[in-house]
Amino acid sequence: MKQIGSIGFGAVLAAAYAIAPPAVAGVESSKAAVAGLTSRQPAGVVSIMSDPALAEGRLVLKVVAFNSTSAPVAFGPGDINVSTMSGTSVGLIPLEQLIAEAQSAVGPQGEDRQVAMGHDPNNYGYRHLPHDGVGGSGALDVAGYSGAATPTSGVISPHTHATPSGGTGGDDAALQVQIANLNAAILQPMSIAPASAAGGQIVTEKLKFSREDHRALRVQVRFNGEQHEFTFTAPPAH
Repeated sequence: MKQIGSIGFGAVLAAAYAIAPPAVAGVESSKAAVAGLTSRQPAGVVSIMSDPALAEGRLVLKVVAFNSTSAPVAFGPGDINVSTMSGTSVGLIPLEQLIAEAQSAVGPQGEDRQVAMGHDPNNYGYRHLPHDGVGGSGALDVAGYSGAATPTSGVISPHTHATPSGGTGGDDAALQVQIANLNAAILQPMSIAPASAAGGQIVTEKLKFSREDHRALRVQVRFNGEQHEFTFTAPPAH
């Protein structure tokens, strides 16, 4: 084998692979996931939209479901499973933990406040759509969802520091707004009415990939007795 410098061609390929893994057949790109992926089945339509970048290794994903039937359908985070391509399960961070992180990000008076400056909870969208939720292309109209047009900028992190401008009143008020936005945004158990769409956002635990995973994720969503599956490359880290 021809040598390149002091290392073999195979080592060069391995280094290149580490920088830019090759595309995997049947796996959508992270760019496609950011734009939105849709799965249609007789009883419903499910669409997902990824944040354009991981936040401290976490994936933020908007999940919206449209009920095509004439009866209400239960839906919640328990219906969503995230895993790597090798089958390793990726846990979802519950709302209670995100709220606890927001609360712990506010330190006592006189100390530096730990505020998630890169996180804009107002970008979290969660509401029921008053229409059928289906656009002209036949795909679920995620853009009609509050906050969907502007991807989320990150998740609650207790590790980003900010120096307070003084006092705790403003911090407390901001914290209450942040908690209210999380309550309104993160996907919780719900009932989706007939011919309506609803959903919210999920936040995963920190992603860990093996070489066999190719940084690809599988998201399986159970809705109205049907299975919707999406596979896509994880977005880059911030």
